[in-house]
Amino acid sequence: MHGAGMNLRSWDLIVPYLQQHYHILRYDLRGHGLSDKEPDKLAWRLLFEDTLFLVEQLNISSFFAVGHGAGSICAVLLGIFKPEMVLGCSLHSIPLFFPKSTAAKFTEHRRSLVQNNSIELLADHVIPNITLYTSDSPEISQLYEGFYKVSLETYFELWEAFVDIHDEIFVQLKGNTKPVVIVSGDLDPIYPTYLSGLQTTYIPNSQCMTILNSSNMTFYDQPEETYKQIHHFFQNGNASPKSEDAFLQALHNELFERLDEQNQVTSENILRVDLLNHFQVFVNGEQIVEGWNQRYAKQILIYLVINPSVTREQLCDDLWGNVSTGKARHNLRMYLTHLRKLIKNDEYHFLMLDKEHIYLSGNIKCDLTAFIKLLEKAWIEQDSIHKQQLCTQLFEHLHKNSFSTLSDNWILRERDKWEEKLFTLSQFMSERCLESGEIVKAIKYLEWAIHFQPENEEVLKQIGDLYLSYSQLEQKDLEKQSS
Repeated sequence: MHGAGMNLRSWDLIVPYLQQHYHILRYDLRGHGLSDKEPDKLAWRLLFEDTLFLVEQLNISSFFAVGHGAGSICAVLLGIFKPEMVLGCSLHSIPLFFPKSTAAKFTEHRRSLVQNNSIELLADHVIPNITLYTSDSPEISQLYEGFYKVSLETYFELWEAFVDIHDEIFVQLKGNTKPVVIVSGDLDPIYPTYLSGLQTTYIPNSQCMTILNSSNMTFYDQPEETYKQIHHFFQNGNASPKSEDAFLQALHNELFERLDEQNQVTSENILRVDLLNHFQVFVNGEQIVEGWNQRYAKQILIYLVINPSVTREQLCDDLWGNVSTGKARHNLRMYLTHLRKLIKNDEYHFLMLDKEHIYLSGNIKCDLTAFIKLLEKAWIEQDSIHKQQLCTQLFEHLHKNSFSTLSDNWILRERDKWEEKLFTLSQFMSERCLESGEIVKAIKYLEWAIHFQPENEEVLKQIGDLYLSYSQLEQKDLEKQSS
């Protein structure tokens, strides 16, 4: 997937190398190359759905996603929303900034380069900075030719859409489970190599890779070397070394936590939604108490917190699948008007709407989404000691009624997946406790397992056996004391 202002031809130089081992699918994004933009305003959900449509129509069930610049965002969205399809991602010069305001400044600077409604000066700024080819080379001419075919409207709609979901991408990437390599050129003036290093501290299961003697488009300047590196990564996964030394692990974790704190996207306005144990909503610390049981406000907000970017059609299908499409969409307009009033949207702009899409934007905090990220982190952790530490945190936050507010059919499907993982992790923790002789703790974790699967006879028997063992140990202790 190519970058903004580019087209599928930007991969020409690396494709012959990739074809030695892979089937290749490349295409022009909307409004680029030979693809029409269509009347809809560009949004990332739309671009993501275009990609998904292509792979599904071609019966491609799994693939490696390779993206450059804006195309990297498409690759990221595929990994987030279709993890079962994505084997790994190679992200070249992905435009992630610290903080969001920097991304907005970046877009505004490019807009300032436009004069007389012409894209020419913008092209003169971008193209010499993304490749080391000389101005008189046919490779440069090809890039200019493609850039001139993109309208200013398309170009800046793409960047504005990116700024809108910049925070969401960061949040989603914190739960990444796919092998990700962030590729940059050592001579890239736009996204220097140190920025790639910062990005990998934020994205689990990722590593950065530097291609020498290349600028932003490493696959253009050094196609053979770029191919060798990403092919090696795709075949071997994330093989970054991890120290077995407990002190070094703690030291590294502390560093990453500090960086994570600094990289948190700050916003003057905060929408906080509590979903674990009870439902509460706060706007800048002030609780919004009334109005949640009217016009599906509570259901819609919960849906958007879990799915920050969604089409109107998908929301209607998931919440009111038994209602006709026309009526559901008509009602949704009224419901959204009510929700916007509740969260003071005219003042704080948490909820963004267009003709087809709905987005939650800005600083959104939710205890449930934080809990699910911790759950996913514990689920994929391979190191047993670190996995135990994560599970301990996980179950400390969990109560028997933690998911009681989640009752709609669409989220019950998600809840089943979470509870299945919690069931497995509770058994893991029980086994670790038994290994260290902590029978009482082992029983408590198995009681969590029964909470998630009440009719599991094998676990019930395990609990009974442990209670018997504990009783026998207590009896022996009493006999020793009396003697």
